[in-house]
Amino acid sequence: MTVSPLDWLRRLQSAFAAGAQLLAPTSAACLLCGKPQYAARGAGSIDQAKLTPQLRQSLCGACLSAIPWLTRIACTRCGRGVPCEDCIRSPHGAFQFNRSAVHYSPAMREMLALYKYRGNERLAPLLADMLLPAFEAMTVEIMQRTSIARSPNMKFNSSFSDCWHAVSYVPVSSEREIERGFNQAEQLAGGIARRFNLPLLRLLSRSRHTEKQSFKSRAERQRDTRSLFNAQAAEMATLQKPKDYSHLQAIHSSCIIRILLIDDIYTTGSTAEACSQALLKAAVLPIEIYVLTWARS
Repeated sequence: MTVSPLDWLRRLQSAFAAGAQLLAPTSAACLLCGKPQYAARGAGSIDQAKLTPQLRQSLCGACLSAIPWLTRIACTRCGRGVPCEDCIRSPHGAFQFNRSAVHYSPAMREMLALYKYRGNERLAPLLADMLLPAFEAMTVEIMQRTSIARSPNMKFNSSFSDCWHAVSYVPVSSEREIERGFNQAEQLAGGIARRFNLPLLRLLSRSRHTEKQSFKSRAERQRDTRSLFNAQAAEMATLQKPKDYSHLQAIHSSCIIRILLIDDIYTTGSTAEACSQALLKAAVLPIEIYVLTWARS
């Protein structure tokens, strides 16, 4: 049987394609859904500006598209995307304001559960990366509100160190840390502190173990968090040494120490309020506490 040149060309192309497929590296699986990353590439609309290389390399297009970034803030205190009756009734509290990275959608609830309850710690760097847009935006917001000014030759990262004196986190009980093997808030805080070269301090301890807050009412959460946290005296003393911040006096109109407190979820604000009250009570110098959470419930 005679084979035409066209058939030979088709067979050759097929052989090359098969060879290329065999030699090509296997596509990494999405850390959330397990599908090959190329399977849903380009699915939906993705806010590319919010995606770090680590996020792009770890999640498929469908899972990236499912991230509900919290970009519209209606309540300037708690960071909610709609007007908040709680903050209207009680506009003042121990912390200045909260900002969150994402809405706590079913997809985000599943993502956090994989990490927090099922021990998939490979997700920790991704959750920390997801905090970056909210952290950068709140830093700019604070700098615009205060006298911190960026000179033309000031490096981007140095503006963050001028704004923030320390990063801290909501502590968990020893029972909870043994159960999970880690404190999710501490891992998120560590990601931010390392990226921007900020001091990471354990400013708080937990006085007792409490049951999970997930299904509790607002009143139950407020009751459970009452006197739940204590400031760590040694860490607070280190933070508040005036000599440590003498280089900031030319930049700040007043020597206010700004603390970034990080947690995974903001629901009623009871935890953030209780932590902030403990810090304010222990402070000698003026401090301001700002809260950054991964998700806003």
